[in-house]
Amino acid sequence: MHSLLIEIFTSLAMGGIAATTYLKQSGIGTDEKEKIQRIAKNAGLVTKDGKQIRIHRRTKGDGFTEYVFQIPLGLSFADFQKKKHVFQDGLNIKRSTLDISLADLKTLNLRENPIPQLKQIISNKRKIRKEIELEFDGMLKFRVYNSPLTDFLPFTDSMISRCNGWEIPVGVSRTGFVKHDFDAVPHMVVAGATRKGKSAFLKLLVSSLIARKPDDVRFTILDLKGGLSFAKFRDVKQVETVAKSPDEAVEALRTIRNELNSRLEHYLDNGIEDVRSAGINERHFVIVDEAAQIASAGETDRETKKLKVECESILAEIARVAGALGYRLIFCTQYATADTLPRQVKQNADAKLCFKLQTEIASQVVLGEGETDAAHLPLIPGRAVYMTDRKQIVQCAYVSNDDIDRVIGPNINIRSRKEESTIETSAKERTATRGYTLIVSET
Repeated sequence: MHSLLIEIFTSLAMGGIAATTYLKQSGIGTDEKEKIQRIAKNAGLVTKDGKQIRIHRRTKGDGFTEYVFQIPLGLSFADFQKKKHVFQDGLNIKRSTLDISLADLKTLNLRENPIPQLKQIISNKRKIRKEIELEFDGMLKFRVYNSPLTDFLPFTDSMISRCNGWEIPVGVSRTGFVKHDFDAVPHMVVAGATRKGKSAFLKLLVSSLIARKPDDVRFTILDLKGGLSFAKFRDVKQVETVAKSPDEAVEALRTIRNELNSRLEHYLDNGIEDVRSAGINERHFVIVDEAAQIASAGETDRETKKLKVECESILAEIARVAGALGYRLIFCTQYATADTLPRQVKQNADAKLCFKLQTEIASQVVLGEGETDAAHLPLIPGRAVYMTDRKQIVQCAYVSNDDIDRVIGPNINIRSRKEESTIETSAKERTATRGYTLIVSET
């Protein structure tokens, strides 16, 4: 090893001053720890008396380096979380991202001029974007990854086989396979700008549940973008309805409201605590996409506004009490504001899946105060922030149309137009004659 290094640096010396200058300008040999400390100082993460973070230890892992710092009194972990994107961008400035290792040097052919070879190594490393994760356990941990998380994750049958109960696959994070359990966390808010992965995830969700629980899952889908996103699922036997307008949405939600009243009354009369203690296997998923289309704020037409207010009230009630009754709300929006994400829905949906959003304010509306990660996600479809009791950056699995067709094929009921009309009429008649009333308060 020593003789190899001597040969390399002898060859570099023969390259002259140009090689030394090139390596220096490229940032080789710079200390990442010092960069983190310098970025923190420039970002204002310094106490009033001038104290800064101090390095405690540095550990090399498989594909990452972890830096552990002591935070001085007067600063908090939240202060550093808010500046996460500043650290990540700073570590990716071109003159500061290179780390030439012995493994890189071993690839050099010493019989040829090493300078062009080093330039190629540097060029390859410039294409790599480092990503970071922050943690706090009394000490501030920066985990800097040498390469980014995968930017595409195709759906596979093995993902389904790794799920149990009412779990579905979500994707992968830095720590491995990620899945969501809808019996543990019943309701979910899904947000994200156009073409960033929201609709693809909803198709993954529906397909996974049909594949795993074909006899026990039901869906009411409010596809308020014209019905195109869920066109493939319209004839699937597990789908009760696909509503395409506020008028159709309110009819579907009234049906659910009556079901809730009936089930709640039965549980109360029989001392049943929840759907699991009742021994009921069925779960009914209510999917709302796009929530802005039924937001009452700003609606000028009186009758339409009345319908939208009713939709909002029933959805708030589902979020508040229906989890114990076997209902699961998936509430989705492209435009994350206080008007499109009602307070009661947000408070009772303990799972958040947030794809790229345009502003830090929108990110905070979905994820909570100070949570700006969704605004700083890379422009990669399927990349999202997944939050339950903790927060993870995930690459969501992508289910292709062929996979969807394969999964739902055995579950399709072909109905004639006459049969569909009869079914819809019967459903409305059942709704009108049940006679239950759910009292909801407007919020």
